Amino acid sequence: MKTMKNLDSDHIRKRTIALSCQSKAGHLAPSLSCVEILSVLFRDFLSYDTSDPHSPSRDRLIFSKGHGAYAYYVILNELGFLPDFELERFYGPGASIKGCLTRNPEYMIEASTGSLGHGLPIAVGIAKAFKLQGVNNKVVCIVGDGEMQEGSNFEALALAYRMKLDNLLIIVDANGLQAMDRVEDVGLDNPRLAKVLSSYTDHFHNLDGHDEASLRQAFEPFFRAEGEGMFSVVFANTIKGRGISFIENSITHHFRCPTEDGYVLEDDHA
Repeated sequence: MKTMKNLDSDHIRKRTIALSCQSKAGHLAPSLSCVEILSVLFRDFLSYDTSDPHSPSRDRLIFSKGHGAYAYYVILNELGFLPDFELERFYGPGASIKGCLTRNPEYMIEASTGSLGHGLPIAVGIAKAFKLQGVNNKVVCIVGDGEMQEGSNFEALALAYRMKLDNLLIIVDANGLQAMDRVEDVGLDNPRLAKVLSSYTDHFHNLDGHDEASLRQAFEPFFRAEGEGMFSVVFANTIKGRGISFIENSITHHFRCPTEDGYVLEDDHA
């Protein structure tokens, strides 16, 4: 059952910017690249019960790029899983939610993923467990493109292929940047990474990660259970810092609140 509040991506982006600026929290830029991905998933596809974060029938979202979780927090708040007081305390005394995700079943935060390279192996394990249990729950894992330099992720991909986990959807938030540099200057550039990932599955989509119609079209076959024994990969090309022009595609704003550069939060962001 879904009790809708406002999962419009523009609204979520404004609230995400406000959360960072009001708390002076960094990691806003990586939180803004995945707003449409999260909005479409929670609004149109994921199964959950807003009255029970522990519902056994819920789908599992493993948000592996745990440093970019602010939009995720905002959506959980919109749905009633995350209380208002947690956002009010964020980045301050008494806050239980952190700059990087920490597992909290009461808030339907499924895994601690501040240490990159762990989320996809966790998602593979959960997907395999669901197969062993004979249940139809879906598992979605959102990873960053920089994170895909981790060897543990490729071990997880090999296992997902070998175990035919067609209940697993991997979404790459491919914004072209990582903590200190551009991904192409550290590891594979994104066109090559996309080619590598496409070799693991016939269910591969390369698209604009801010185009909600394209996202819905790519997600629908997976959620209709048309995987035919293969996991699915959506390679979502995004813009880091989307929504604030001077931090878009900026290396220096991975962990830098825009208020440090004189950005003033508009009243309608609150």
